[in-house]
Amino acid sequence: MKSLFISVAAAAALLSFAGAEEAGFVPIFNGENLEGWEWRAGAWEVQDGEIRCTGKDKEKNWLIWRKEEPENFILKLEFKWQAGNSGVQVRSDDLGDYQIFGYQVEVARQEVMGLWHHSLLEKDHPRKTERHLMATAGQAVTIAKDGSKTVEQVGDAEELKSLVKEHGWNELSIVAKGNKIIQKINGVVFSTVIDNDEEMSRRKGFIALQDHGKGCLVAFRNLRLKTLP
Repeated sequence: MKSLFISVAAAAALLSFAGAEEAGFVPIFNGENLEGWEWRAGAWEVQDGEIRCTGKDKEKNWLIWRKEEPENFILKLEFKWQAGNSGVQVRSDDLGDYQIFGYQVEVARQEVMGLWHHSLLEKDHPRKTERHLMATAGQAVTIAKDGSKTVEQVGDAEELKSLVKEHGWNELSIVAKGNKIIQKINGVVFSTVIDNDEEMSRRKGFIALQDHGKGCLVAFRNLRLKTLP
């Protein structure tokens, strides 16, 4: 019968690898309260080391991290979706009144995961077609200087989406470097955008979490940020 235990040396190697993976990351949520964040009263709360939408707000709003507007970075966090629609914003603009405009990773039901979306584009915006759904699961997208878009399907969308644990905890990593933004879920690349749009692309901006309102129930934990050169 094979032993269920690993050697001390093997355990030490695993711990060392895990430590190397986390080197350079700094927490941006302290697990106790929303210090460093700005939010609409009643829409967000902290419980059991988690940031949660209360589900009480009727309109979409964002919880905004105020300490920096990072440029090149890796953002890691865990999310658990229960109901409604949410998302994670990066390199985004603050429009005031808890409204955030820019790059968003969708956090919602399994069948729509993998989406890079541009939040708060007006219906008649000239870039609506190209940027409303910038990239979906399995896509590598390049947006040209004039806003036109080239889409390459590099992965099986349904296979990727099946890796998301609906109603369970998942790890999200967002890598932003130069003109490229990448989203990974549970260690797997879901979609990539290379954005050269001279009008719409952003190289830095706010990190924020979305509450779409109307009963949105989602939780986030272990938020941490690593600056890249």
